[in-house]
Amino acid sequence: MTPRPDVAESLREGLRQLAAVVPTDVETDADIERYRRAASARGTTAEALAAAFALDATAVSEEITSFCAHDGSPTRRAVFLHGGGLMAGNRFDGVDVLLRHSEDLDLEVWTVDYPLIPEVRFDAMVSAGVAAVELAAEGGLPIVLVGQSAGGGLAAAVAFECRDRGVPLDALMLLCPMLDARSTASAAQFDHDPAWSTTSNTTAWKRATEGIATLAPGDRTDVGALPPVYLDVGSAEVFRDSTVEFAARLWAGGLSAELHVWSGGFHGFDCAVEDARVSRQSHRARREWLRRWSEGEL
Repeated sequence: MTPRPDVAESLREGLRQLAAVVPTDVETDADIERYRRAASARGTTAEALAAAFALDATAVSEEITSFCAHDGSPTRRAVFLHGGGLMAGNRFDGVDVLLRHSEDLDLEVWTVDYPLIPEVRFDAMVSAGVAAVELAAEGGLPIVLVGQSAGGGLAAAVAFECRDRGVPLDALMLLCPMLDARSTASAAQFDHDPAWSTTSNTTAWKRATEGIATLAPGDRTDVGALPPVYLDVGSAEVFRDSTVEFAARLWAGGLSAELHVWSGGFHGFDCAVEDARVSRQSHRARREWLRRWSEGEL
């Protein structure tokens, strides 16, 4: 067995609980359906999120919900793309990573449903993400595009498309992003990992890109002219090395990028075990980067 970094002690029970409810290796349509059912069972609602964070929830469109502080006057707007391996989930999954900072930062959060595999391919997902950013930008507020896991890979691809089409985008936040399916040391270490396995990742990208010319964002080399980027990832997950390499390419291209590799973190640890010390540290780091962005310090 390939040696791998240990998961932090405070996170191990959360990983065990995750392994008990989420399919580990997704390879077939039947596996995708099982993964979707598991994701749905762990989901939440706009009403529950609004109550938990003392925010107002408003439908922007059939695919987009906005969260904002009561009687707030937001100075920035975030567009959030959820995780789920490009095959599962909805707009309310994981958006709490931003909602916890909304009132403190005067940040309005738009969270977006996008189409999934196997029904569509990656280019359709990118188009949906660009449309959401275009709509959000109509209000004139600065926009940060945020993606988690599969939504992180999608957010990177949407950022490339916004750049090429001249769509305003002021910052990009990629949280444990699913950037590609290339072979890396961490991909070998974390095959069959219950949080998200290399097998599942390979299946997802194969289904998402078959028959189209659109590349996974980690496979692109044209990284110039992106806005400031925040990236984070766990040291004990499949996406560690692709995230680190992507950050290095941003720096090599002269771009503003901040990278955090959380020691002992498995994929999505900060949502699975929110009160662990490393999870709280990750929440603070994101909040302070967003604060520096809002104050023009990036």
